[in-house]
Amino acid sequence: MKNYNKYSVEEFVQDSYFRKWVFDELSPNDTFWTNWLQSNPEKNAIIEEAKSLVIALKVKDLDQFTQQEISDGIRDILNDTQPKHINFQIISRNWLRIAASVTLILGAAWWFINRNPLNTISFDITISKEQKAIHFNNGTKSLVFELSDGSKITLEPKSELRYDSEFGKGKREVFLTGEAFFEVTKDMQKPFLIYTGKLVTKVVGTSFRIKAYEKDKDISVSVRTGKVTVYKQNSKSTNSQSLSTEIVLVPNQKAVFEKDQELLVKTLVDKPMPLNQTPQNIDLVFEETKVLEVFNRLETIYGVKISADSELFKKCSITADLQNETLYKKLDLICEIIQAKYEILDGEIMIYGKGCL
Repeated sequence: MKNYNKYSVEEFVQDSYFRKWVFDELSPNDTFWTNWLQSNPEKNAIIEEAKSLVIALKVKDLDQFTQQEISDGIRDILNDTQPKHINFQIISRNWLRIAASVTLILGAAWWFINRNPLNTISFDITISKEQKAIHFNNGTKSLVFELSDGSKITLEPKSELRYDSEFGKGKREVFLTGEAFFEVTKDMQKPFLIYTGKLVTKVVGTSFRIKAYEKDKDISVSVRTGKVTVYKQNSKSTNSQSLSTEIVLVPNQKAVFEKDQELLVKTLVDKPMPLNQTPQNIDLVFEETKVLEVFNRLETIYGVKISADSELFKKCSITADLQNETLYKKLDLICEIIQAKYEILDGEIMIYGKGCL
């Protein structure tokens, strides 16, 4: 067994098993690298450096070169720290030609990662074989940019977004590792697809957040505006139409995909927010107000369905100021007053209790 704990950036780049993981060529059941990173969090920085080099150079087969040639090429790239433009193209045929032609450019990326005051770097890479553009955020602050269709992406630290260099011309597809907030430009003819492992998020035009870090046990999709469809893809092929589950989300709803059990469930976001189109004059100060009316008012504000037995709760009234409370705090106070409880089930709020006399 290799002792990866002692590996350098150079050694990771040369390791064929590591490169296969970077290019997502391992079996879906092979979780070695995910588990290894969880057990060795202090190695995250060196792994990110090695991944960036492997992806940027599209290094898959190093057997045709001598050990010394490989070592010299990697060392040349890592040692050069002259800042240059961050947007570039690499068209590669062999390792030595790459090492000679992109030393200054990758050196610039390395320089920006370590010396930029914001500790943030984003650069696009176009690789001739697969025509993939890549955005990296190896820094500590959010990175905002636009795609060619006008969609706005906020890429969080330690995250990566990949897409075809022809994005938007025929289809709109991106591949996310990490976390990002999407504000997608509406195009009914070209749905926007985000691939995060086995989970696919499909939208036409809306805003939402996806959290899909490799080290996390689950993937989550939280909707801010519009409507989002989320489903699990049974095949690794992005063209597969075989769906195990499909969930439609509306504002303040969230889908959670549990990786181990491959279970996809619908719930609510951690902090539901009032809808943008909510009338500003809705009053949340109540005096002997029927609780069913209170629930209807909350539904209007948050766009979340609240189900309560109308016969059971028709005599219940509350007096309370809920103007500045969060939705969950509002529900806690209401349920305390009417001696009830609530549960979140399939993205809705269910109210249970004995009712009022």
